[in-house]
Amino acid sequence: MRLRRLMFAVTGLALFAMTDSARAQSACVTPNCSYGGVPDICRVRAAPRTPTVLMGNAGTLTFLPANPKIEPGDCIQWLTATSTHASSGAACPDDLTCGSPSPPACQWDSGNIDSLAPQPASTCFYDPVAFPAGTGGAYYCRIHASPTVGTMRGTLRVTTPIVLLADKDLGTGSVKLSWTGGGVTGDFSYKVARQAGGDPAFPAATTTTVNPDGGVLGTTFADAGALASPNAIYYIVRNKQTNEP
Repeated sequence: MRLRRLMFAVTGLALFAMTDSARAQSACVTPNCSYGGVPDICRVRAAPRTPTVLMGNAGTLTFLPANPKIEPGDCIQWLTATSTHASSGAACPDDLTCGSPSPPACQWDSGNIDSLAPQPASTCFYDPVAFPAGTGGAYYCRIHASPTVGTMRGTLRVTTPIVLLADKDLGTGSVKLSWTGGGVTGDFSYKVARQAGGDPAFPAATTTTVNPDGGVLGTTFADAGALASPNAIYYIVRNKQTNEP
């Protein structure tokens, strides 16, 4: 059984002073991002496919992870942990206040997101035409850095698609997964999300995230006894982010 995209179901079986003018602003948000929300195209995706990048984690002027890995067509949630921050991609104006619309060449802009806002995050969609495998781009917080100066900068990395293969081992009642793709030079590591409640949205309450067999560098996973489950079981194999164990 061969699956393009990484889901399989089994049934029964950035240092500058902060000014008031830099507080939450949304004029510069690009069309592929939803300020304080989630683009419709990202809403219909299973939760594990959308990584969260913390902006200003633990009061530091950094992104965590600074170099997120996604597959073509994925989304990222840019979440402000402390103060007000922004995620701005290539060709975006170095505009502290986010007071004017971004030009068409701006790859993405989250807007200025205040950690005290009711929804202190913007989620952005990375179209596979604009962000094909092997590309990505530098980004920064326009409030606390510039494209070339400051600690609050990072690089988005788009991997090749992860292609998942699934098989059944009737002798052990196991579902056996293997995959190819994903990863970037020097970092081919993975996580497996398992949803045992029959919900392809992967709600947190019934979803577990585990390492592949042999650790995060592995490319196989055997789910012992899965064929005996009365519910559908869903799996996603995704890139491991650098801030994950």
